[in-house]
Amino acid sequence: MTHSKQAKTPHITRDTKLLCFDVESNGLHGQAFAVAAVVINLDGEVLDTFTGRTKIIGQVDSWVEQNVLPVITDMTITQRTSKDLRSDFWRWFERAQQEADYVLVSNGYPVEYRFLLQCQEDNLDERYWQHPFPLLDLTSLMLQLEPNGEKRTDIVKKLFDESGYSRHHPYHDALVSARAACEVFQSHIN
Repeated sequence: MTHSKQAKTPHITRDTKLLCFDVESNGLHGQAFAVAAVVINLDGEVLDTFTGRTKIIGQVDSWVEQNVLPVITDMTITQRTSKDLRSDFWRWFERAQQEADYVLVSNGYPVEYRFLLQCQEDNLDERYWQHPFPLLDLTSLMLQLEPNGEKRTDIVKKLFDESGYSRHHPYHDALVSARAACEVFQSHIN
């Protein structure tokens, strides 16, 4: 077994890169069916991306049917099964995590955390130590480091409004969350 890279000393510079991912699942505790991720620098430039989608197996959660499926029509089915989705994501994630300084989610419990755990459990012998550390949560981060007193919800709303992106689209959510974190970090760089 190999260990994941050691956590870096918490220090944010203009060269800091963030990896942010978002997962859509069939209800809060259902199977993941869509995932997207971005690696960006603090200027908001997208350096790398991942998107993947699989079919939903079983009864579709009514909230997902009303709020997620209508906004992800541009995401074609790219993987046959949820396990294939996790496998392809993990292959990308291992490489991308080496390029990024921090891994970020917007509000990771339970969906993104469960997804990461399932990715590891798919090959636990090999992936036992290969998890993001630290795993930053945008909501918690912004409670402490709100730039200029702006609330997280105001920053995220502004970024969604300016971009024309849709909430609950995993690529849009990942990119907006990453750019919100960039705003926070930029406001704390000397």
